[in-house]
Amino acid sequence: MPKCGNVPSLNLGAIVSNESILIVEDNALVIKILETQFRNAGYKVVAAQTSADAIRFMVMQRPDLMILDVGLVDGTDFSGILDGLTLLEWLRRVLPEARFPVIIHTADSSADLEERTRVHGVKAVFRKGGPIKNLIEAVRRALSEHDSENSRDM
Repeated sequence: MPKCGNVPSLNLGAIVSNESILIVEDNALVIKILETQFRNAGYKVVAAQTSADAIRFMVMQRPDLMILDVGLVDGTDFSGILDGLTLLEWLRRVLPEARFPVIIHTADSSADLEERTRVHGVKAVFRKGGPIKNLIEAVRRALSEHDSENSRDM
């Protein structure tokens, strides 16, 4: 596992939250950076490096939001899941109650990525290397919208 060194943390008005974020990412360094930033922003964070780990976590406990790497290459062929979008499609089909917001965090630069992810209800797509504060703000927005939608459904 690569060493992360000193990751500068952003304190964006950190409020302790009961909301949990599942980070599904195959790169240990990216996981470390995201874990640090989102914990500093007040969120509970769980990370999974493989699709099988992500599924195991979601069977035991549903996250409030998932940050997903589309290019997830974990060497696992669990139920035909070969990448992040296939994992998301599988989750939506097999665990229909898993309707938490999903934000894509990826190095994929294909022009049709947002269109391909929209059909799965993805809230936002962020390219790796972009400002982390924008990703944190998108998470806050997605969780707030999700809370509003859930309170209307009650």
